[in-house]
Amino acid sequence: MKKIFGDLAAWLACCIFTLVLSSLISVSIARADLTADQLLLITNKNDPYSGQLADLYAQLRHVPAGQTVALDLPDQEEMPAATYDTAVLVPLRQFITDHDLQDKIKCLVTFYGVPFRIGNMILSADDQAELAQLKKDQADVLAKAAPIVADLEKVAEADDPTFKPAVDQTESGLDQRADAAVKIIGASIDQTIDPQAHAAALAQLNGFFVKLGGQAQVDAEEGSAPADHEQALQNRQEFRRLESTPWDPAARAALRKLASDNMGLLGYSRVLTLQIAYLGDNDNKFGTGAATDNELALLWWGTYPRAGWRVNPFHYGQQQTNPPAIMVMRLDGPNPSDVQRIIRESIDVENTGLQGCIAIDARGLVPGGTGPNSAYADFDEKLRHLAAILRDKTQLKVVLDNRPEMFAPHSVNDVALYVGWYSPNNYVPVCNFNPGAVGYHIASFEMVHLHGYSSGWVHGLIGSGCDATLGPVAEPYLAAFPNPDDFFPLLLTGKYTMAEVYWKTTPMTSWMISFIGDPLYTPYKLHPAMKLEDLPDQLLPAAGE
Repeated sequence: MKKIFGDLAAWLACCIFTLVLSSLISVSIARADLTADQLLLITNKNDPYSGQLADLYAQLRHVPAGQTVALDLPDQEEMPAATYDTAVLVPLRQFITDHDLQDKIKCLVTFYGVPFRIGNMILSADDQAELAQLKKDQADVLAKAAPIVADLEKVAEADDPTFKPAVDQTESGLDQRADAAVKIIGASIDQTIDPQAHAAALAQLNGFFVKLGGQAQVDAEEGSAPADHEQALQNRQEFRRLESTPWDPAARAALRKLASDNMGLLGYSRVLTLQIAYLGDNDNKFGTGAATDNELALLWWGTYPRAGWRVNPFHYGQQQTNPPAIMVMRLDGPNPSDVQRIIRESIDVENTGLQGCIAIDARGLVPGGTGPNSAYADFDEKLRHLAAILRDKTQLKVVLDNRPEMFAPHSVNDVALYVGWYSPNNYVPVCNFNPGAVGYHIASFEMVHLHGYSSGWVHGLIGSGCDATLGPVAEPYLAAFPNPDDFFPLLLTGKYTMAEVYWKTTPMTSWMISFIGDPLYTPYKLHPAMKLEDLPDQLLPAAGE
């Protein structure tokens, strides 16, 4: 009995809430193992430099032939959401599956010429009408499900007089109420000795199961008739196929039909919820725009809300060992020559070891307060915490500025690493960088523009010789940045590539941050500056400790 309901929960969780094509790809970065043959290089066939830079990188890093894909994209910094769906997601998935790379590719690398920002979704009049109908349909479905759940609870009350039904009539509330009732009923059935009574109670519960969860789940059980079992498995495959293209109105309609016919009232309601969230994203204050690379991490996800952000499955704080996501890095810059320099210097420095100090530009904010500015003070403390860690556990020279003012221009020499804030969209060349330098500035809108003129920090840092950096393509909010006392200690161990360090420490996907740098770059590989055992306690999961 418990197995049946548990399988229903797994089916709904897999197909409705997880919403990923998990059978297509499984990626883990619990250990440092990213290699050149696990990269897929992505170029824009409409930019002449894009393919040339990818060819150079493939040659120098020995990326296997056949692992470069040229997409037909606009030669612009931003692309419409519809273009991303049809001209990026569709051909990328097709290329990977056609070349049987599903279990091989662990990191996508976008190159100069591939738009780095996705615009907000724009709903057509038909989309808006569909959204209104979805909301109406869901209200009707929940109205039908509520009395069935109430009847289920009456059975539970008869089995256990201490059981007290809840009153929540929302989708999640009805789901929780049904789950609570089934646990009571299941326990009672397990204790029923009389065979006829046992069979009758089980049949009664199975009737509720079919109404709320669908006949398809029953047919998927191994003990069902072979023809029914096979059809149920085909339905699951069709479900995953349809929900992988949420931008297609016909696919959305077919998915609703499939769910309505096979998944019961609550299963159908969850599909409606998902499509409402997908189409209703423009009502969300965060919008649906994103950094291309940050969105691409969810390449194999199906239907999910595009507004706001999703939690990064790779982050060391997450408990998933095989997250259904994929790392993404970018080789880009103000000019093609900058990208060439990043590629060549990253390889050269990796073979000798990155030398120089770390410049940390804090603001002197006092943590521990309350109010809207408390988060800024808490983040500022992370910069001082980073300085303390490095002074205690490494031989690295640490230059810390803890004043409200920034470092003065060109005041810090021999710089290998940099992190600081806060001069939004106003780059100040505070450091004289050594080849191979890595650094980022915490501020909003620092990668709104990259090619040609820009006053943003991503443009400025690369132009000043920094070979790996990150920045937001729109307002990211402070919580979107990797914590500096996470990112830099992990980098200094020399055990992880740049891609692995970034994706282990960045908090969000489907959001605004993009990382520019060679994904394989490991600047402290030859001469680690920090031991794994000296990492801060919070980073031990990232190191597999």
